[in-house]
Amino acid sequence: MKRRWLVWMTGLAALSPLAAMSPGCSQPKPECTVGTALVSPFAAKFTLIDGDEESPCGRKAGTVERVGMQAYNPNENGDQIPDSDKKLVAIQTEEFGGWSRGGATVDPNPDLNPFAVGFFTSIEPDDNEICTVSSLDPAEVVVLPSGEGGAGGEGGAGDGGAGGEGGAGDGGAGGEGGAGDGGAGGEGGAGDGGAGGEGGAGDGGAGGEGGAGGAGDGGAGDGGAGGAGDGGAGDGGAGGAGDGGAGGGGEPTLEPGSRKLEWRNVRLYVTSANLGNQFEAEVTYSEESCSATYKVVGVWPMVDCQVYGENPDPEGDPLPTGKGDESICQDPLSGISPDLKVKCDPVAFVCVLDSESIPAFKK
Repeated sequence: MKRRWLVWMTGLAALSPLAAMSPGCSQPKPECTVGTALVSPFAAKFTLIDGDEESPCGRKAGTVERVGMQAYNPNENGDQIPDSDKKLVAIQTEEFGGWSRGGATVDPNPDLNPFAVGFFTSIEPDDNEICTVSSLDPAEVVVLPSGEGGAGGEGGAGDGGAGGEGGAGDGGAGGEGGAGDGGAGGEGGAGDGGAGGEGGAGDGGAGGEGGAGGAGDGGAGDGGAGGAGDGGAGDGGAGGAGDGGAGGGGEPTLEPGSRKLEWRNVRLYVTSANLGNQFEAEVTYSEESCSATYKVVGVWPMVDCQVYGENPDPEGDPLPTGKGDESICQDPLSGISPDLKVKCDPVAFVCVLDSESIPAFKK
């Protein structure tokens, strides 16, 4: 994906006083753009508008998710010269990005992208300062069965067992470091014949983040544990697993099948003072057996508004209190434009737009 960096030049000081005072001079409109994912994602609130909230597809209702966007000019006629008359926007959720980066065993088909892409309808905002992307190619991730060369999770897995985060069966990928008999490398170990954690592996070998023991052919006994890494592993813990066993920790293995996000009517407010830092859109999320449609509103950049307490361990990180602080979202130093109407989400503890539509400004 080609990206163009925009450099703003302050050349007005070079104009003569007469030219600067000319009544014919006015500030041109900025190009349509978005708050760049290279700096921060958007904090996007999902509100269910169609579909069953109890279905797997309705699970996003009321949630806040990190959504990254990037705007760029496409190559003109494929000759690597940016077409300044057209502009694309790519959108990717944290969830889809995580799956594609190893959080699940996904179909490597190059025609499937974890991000959606579409053109701005105009290179400049309309008379209401709105830039619109009417339709986008969908984002789609196809999760494969774990036995089809699946990636391991943070724990190990034996013959047919499930890893911690993303598990695998026969022939699966191993841990972040070494591998055992027939194992392979990745963040957690897996495969027929054992696997390593972050560091070690081998028959009964050891070493993994969060205590992942390696396994030989079936591990250290059916359901037993291999060696221990940081945090160790007991029977049934985060270590290796025997035949049919499962490593502990991490998220459950995803069911195989397609996951798709179809974005439409993406609208961003773009002025010289607010360069694409708020958006609204509709998106339909679908799996094999269901679909649900959401209204999404987002603010850029994403700002953490949780209150943190002192850690008794002087070398440890501050401890979350489970309480939010509205004043963090109003602080001009947060990075959020002081013009925007925002609040601290009481569940996600990040600043979100305090509105169901844009533009959302303080009165």
